[in-house]
Amino acid sequence: MRARLARLVAPLLQSRTLSPRQIVVLLMLIVIAGGTLRALAAAQPDEKYVSRDAYAYSLLGESMTRGSYMQAKNSEDLRWPPGAPALFGAAAMITPGSPARSDPTDIAAAYWLQAIISTATLLLVFALAALLAGPAAGLIATALVAFYPPLIAINGSLMSETLGAFLATVAALTLVAALRARSWRLMAATGFAFGLLVLTRTDFLMAIVVVAFAIVIVAWRQGRGAVLSQAGAFAVTAILVLVPWTVYASNREGRFVPVTTGGGPALFIGTYLPGDGTTVGFKKALAPQLRERFPEYRGTKTYKIPATAALKLIAERHPKLRRDDALQREARHNLTEYALGDPIDFSAMMLSKVQRMWLKYYRGGGVHYISQPTRGYQALLVALGLLGLVALVVRRRLTAPVAIVFVIVLYSTALHAVVVSQARYNLPLMPMFVAGGVAALALAFSNRRTVQQTSSS
Repeated sequence: MRARLARLVAPLLQSRTLSPRQIVVLLMLIVIAGGTLRALAAAQPDEKYVSRDAYAYSLLGESMTRGSYMQAKNSEDLRWPPGAPALFGAAAMITPGSPARSDPTDIAAAYWLQAIISTATLLLVFALAALLAGPAAGLIATALVAFYPPLIAINGSLMSETLGAFLATVAALTLVAALRARSWRLMAATGFAFGLLVLTRTDFLMAIVVVAFAIVIVAWRQGRGAVLSQAGAFAVTAILVLVPWTVYASNREGRFVPVTTGGGPALFIGTYLPGDGTTVGFKKALAPQLRERFPEYRGTKTYKIPATAALKLIAERHPKLRRDDALQREARHNLTEYALGDPIDFSAMMLSKVQRMWLKYYRGGGVHYISQPTRGYQALLVALGLLGLVALVVRRRLTAPVAIVFVIVLYSTALHAVVVSQARYNLPLMPMFVAGGVAALALAFSNRRTVQQTSSS
């Protein structure tokens, strides 16, 4: 086992142009610079706009310090997974002051914990890219992620994306290491990381199935024993991590709940063609009905009407069903009416959601202006990743470790092409996407010997 780990770690500091000491010094300079920017964001949190998600995560985190998981009586707390609340709850326990704050997002330590986690993600990006294609690729990828503005700004809001990005990168790194070492123990570690990721970002739930299938394909060449040990270790560990929360959530809800109950709204809005698959568009399409059903919003601008009111309007079509069940039924109706009835426009809507996810960037809820340099940075990173993947395929150098990183990214993209899509949903993926893209370019345009040394598995 030690010999395998040594072979895994060795490529991280082996370079023809840089000494190990130079690599470490450059990496530390990049991490310090990126960490400083994240610390500045944590020191100046976004107090002008607190999203519903941030508010819920904070309240749930506070409640976890008191041994419960509840914002208020009759609230739909299971719409939010427990990962980020657990982090913020831990921060609340070490933040000076009374736990019963007038502002639940006033958890100073939470912002600093996010900054630390985001900075640690930079080290993981280096390890992932270096493991795939050598330390030069690792340094480039780390620098690109370190100075990517949205991953800096998000540390000023109490959201789940910072922790999600960290766990997603851990999962990708351990998965690549497991594929290279052919180790069921590392596969179990990957399953553990994926389980924690799902408890933080529920949209990765089905990624467990996708990755398990990919592991089966890769391990099949090694024999059935490898398939059972590697894919089995991954899947079983991931499921075991989820089981305690699933049992708790299911018992509390009185029905099977894998992680959260929030799937209905996301699926309905994402498939509602008149609203172009967006929350704002959904409210605009229903504006006349909303104002008739809720007279108190007649003088309110449409985009400011709470989405909960619009969703309640839809759920009332099925008064005997729970809200989530009613919305899922309406979502199935959307798929029948729009996906089958108007496939061209529905496909165009899906494409627009992919574009929204990847070609726009997270600005924070209270920021309305668009930074052209940041938009250009976003486009550069996306182009770099796609170019690397295409180059590897064209030059027939695509390896299993690189491919499986892009499989995770493609899975999430396909999911959000169907459900609700926002620019911030790319943040958990961006570190691994950049690492994979830089590594892919390095492998595509390096000589054969280097390819074999860095990408063999």
